[in-house]
Amino acid sequence: MFQRIDKEIFPNLIITILFNIAATLLSLFFQHSGFKEVNFVVIYILSVLLTSRYTKGYVYGIVASIIAMFSFNFFFTEPVYTFTVDDPAYIFTFIVILIAAIFTSALTSKLIYSKELASKREKQAQTLYQITSSLAKPGGIMEVAKVSVHCLIDLLQCNVIFILIDNKNNLIQEISTPNSGYGIVAKYITRNDIKTTTSKYYTFPINVQDKQIGYVCLPKEIKSINKENQFLLDSVIMQISIAMQREILTSEKEAAKAEIERERFKSNLLRAISHDLRTPLTGITGSAEMLLQNLKDEENIKLVQGIYEDSNWLIRLIENILSLTRIQEGRLSINIQPELVEEIVAEAVDRTLKYAPDHKITISIPDEVLFVPMDGKLIIQVLINLIDNSIKHTSPSDEIKVSVWLEDNKAWFEVSDNGTGINPEDLPRLFDMFFIAPSSHTDSKPGIGLGLPICKAIVNYHGGEIMAENNESNGATFRFYLSVKES
Repeated sequence: MFQRIDKEIFPNLIITILFNIAATLLSLFFQHSGFKEVNFVVIYILSVLLTSRYTKGYVYGIVASIIAMFSFNFFFTEPVYTFTVDDPAYIFTFIVILIAAIFTSALTSKLIYSKELASKREKQAQTLYQITSSLAKPGGIMEVAKVSVHCLIDLLQCNVIFILIDNKNNLIQEISTPNSGYGIVAKYITRNDIKTTTSKYYTFPINVQDKQIGYVCLPKEIKSINKENQFLLDSVIMQISIAMQREILTSEKEAAKAEIERERFKSNLLRAISHDLRTPLTGITGSAEMLLQNLKDEENIKLVQGIYEDSNWLIRLIENILSLTRIQEGRLSINIQPELVEEIVAEAVDRTLKYAPDHKITISIPDEVLFVPMDGKLIIQVLINLIDNSIKHTSPSDEIKVSVWLEDNKAWFEVSDNGTGINPEDLPRLFDMFFIAPSSHTDSKPGIGLGLPICKAIVNYHGGEIMAENNESNGATFRFYLSVKES
């Protein structure tokens, strides 16, 4: 620190003395040429002005002013070569010289400081612009980290370490500059190494969306830089954080766009396949139904019955897939109008019994006529899916009951059975997409986990709610409600 002070003081003092000597010699020359003392005062003030111009700080201008006053007194006032005066009027002259010199020095120093400050700010602005331009080019956070290291090296001329944390797969990369030269080296480190590295350096955390994604580590000597350079460094760190945020948001946007494209492709594929399969399956089902009415041989009837049931099962799967694509794309069209509950329930039960004639389904509905605002076709699909779910978990000897009742301006629909019930661990996941609860009946048709999620979506579209629970004795119950009053 003392060496630094010496390097600043001695050159400035030498400049101050040299300008004073030059002013004295020039004044002595003009004295022999017949010039008056007032001209020497101007020369000394000029030396003070030049001293202020070529030295740093107000102190040297003041020192130069004092030296100029004493030099003028020593060389040009009677008695010469002494620091005394015969004429008291010279004391006023000395004071004027000192004040004029100090005032001139102060103005010059202030102008020089203002110019230097403007130059520094212009350089800072250019540096920030260059760094911002450099950080705007990379693609990916790794490239941003490398460019950031280069920018900090150019700015500070020191070794730089950038620790980059990948929060998705917990990979940590250290991008650093070796001790010899400023080349960049990237390597993987462990989380335990982070604390060790950051404790040795002046560290700046890089945060994006309240997540810490890295650290910028600089030599601890950088901490002692002045406020102006600290402001510049903080601005650069901020630019790095902004660049990182931009890259992360861009990456997330591209990933979301790709996911949307994949979902759209999947939905289009499912819809196209479902439409293409539904037509031949409808024909197969119709032909099988006609054969069942005309065949007499029991063995042939059994074979055709299997074709009829399997084709019906496939048609239900296709209907669920088509409903799923419409729900995911937000194209589920709901035509709500008052529907007679008795007809809706009867239609759902009749269609179910066509492919499960051996099962016993009982119906319990209010005696009075009950109209409920709904999309009849979609609610029939909900009831069919719920009854089909009960069939998968019951045997033909078990009972399935479909009930409807009115309570607090809500029409409640319930499908209950006395079958195997639901594993308590599976209850929270029943309505998740593609979740399939295991069935104890080996002869039940497997599903693809779409029926119950579709039921939930349809009921929610109607403003209702669906729920499931195990019965106290055995079996399970699914119930949902619809508002009796149109919203």
